[in-house]
Amino acid sequence: MRLIVVNDVSEALGGATKVALQCIEAGVAAGLDCSVLVGDDGAGIRLRFPGVQVEALGERPLRDGVRFANLFDRNFNGRAYRALRRLLKSGSDTVVHVHGWSQILSPSIFHALERSDAKVIVTAHDFFLSCPNGAYAHFGKGDICEEKPLTAGCLASACDKRNYLHKLWRFGRSMTQSAAGEVFWGRVGVILAHEAMEPYLSTGSLRNFLTLRTPSTPLTRFPVEAWKNERAMFLGRMTVEKGVRTLAEALNVTGKAATLIGQGPLLQEIQHTLPHCHVPGWLDDGEVTAVAAKARYFFMPSRMPEPYGLVAAEALMSGIPVIASSNALIAREIEENQAGLVFQSGNARSLAEKMVLMENDDLVRRLSEGAFAYGKRIAPSRDEWHQRMVDIYAGRIKFSIRDVMTGAVGRPGHPEFGMASRI
Repeated sequence: MRLIVVNDVSEALGGATKVALQCIEAGVAAGLDCSVLVGDDGAGIRLRFPGVQVEALGERPLRDGVRFANLFDRNFNGRAYRALRRLLKSGSDTVVHVHGWSQILSPSIFHALERSDAKVIVTAHDFFLSCPNGAYAHFGKGDICEEKPLTAGCLASACDKRNYLHKLWRFGRSMTQSAAGEVFWGRVGVILAHEAMEPYLSTGSLRNFLTLRTPSTPLTRFPVEAWKNERAMFLGRMTVEKGVRTLAEALNVTGKAATLIGQGPLLQEIQHTLPHCHVPGWLDDGEVTAVAAKARYFFMPSRMPEPYGLVAAEALMSGIPVIASSNALIAREIEENQAGLVFQSGNARSLAEKMVLMENDDLVRRLSEGAFAYGKRIAPSRDEWHQRMVDIYAGRIKFSIRDVMTGAVGRPGHPEFGMASRI
């Protein structure tokens, strides 16, 4: 069996790339013939997996700055299309596992895959498979967008976090993506990071789903006695959708100090807004561990339907309670397992009220113990996840079929997707 892993970048600065690297690791350990297509220079993969073939475009992601040419090549990247076509020509019995494509590779990769007989799997790290802005969020209103993707209502909605012209561009890119065809999308297997993602992704041509939660590594080596600590923490990208403005407002309302770790377009704004907090930008793993060991609780203030929240799971596994936004798909189980508190998404006063509750040592101790207990079973171990991923590639674990359309599944050369749900 041949495995091709596809991802925008090779450096693990986000959850999607971490998972892509783990897929390569699983494939290599299982003895699969592994190749990788990345949009950047591929250095992160070449360093970690010297025996893996890497096809790298050497381009920059959109978040590093937009050039005029990106209006066209991030809608349909011809270099990415040709590179993937070359990789697909060099063998049969091929599985292609796609992770990120919205920053560099573009929907062109799906048009390359549509012309092949490869078995195609996509891990949904966000909602770009269906939603033009990838978040099901109306950034102007600060709420979840209720419009059905790619309808007239969606086209008219000024939901983008930049401006309406950018929304129109993203709408066009989604149309390019959709143009790979219903037959193609009907045979794509979609791996969900959380089972609650499926209703957001099953409104179009996608039919085949299964949930495989991503293995997590605790932020600390030993359980944190959170009730003995004073300072809260945030770890993630400094962007509107991650809710850092809501967090900043709540921190100013309460006057509480916290450590906010992460890069992003709002970093300088947050540094200026929170002079009483420590906002260092990105820190290395050792420094993050040191901060987490002294954390009283962890913030997950997402404004969008956060698909899973890998870093929140890492906090829970360390015994750090999480204050989660009601928009986070993991919020309900955090509350049900007494592993943290939930506030109303986008409501700084609601978040501030939860922060005040966390001044109670007895409550924090109960939630800390609940977080650690739940963290033990929130996701499979790394070894279990590796084996399950290889079993998915080999067809031993099947995808569930939702509203199968004639001809959408079982294209010649493909193992048919069978019935199953969550693993």
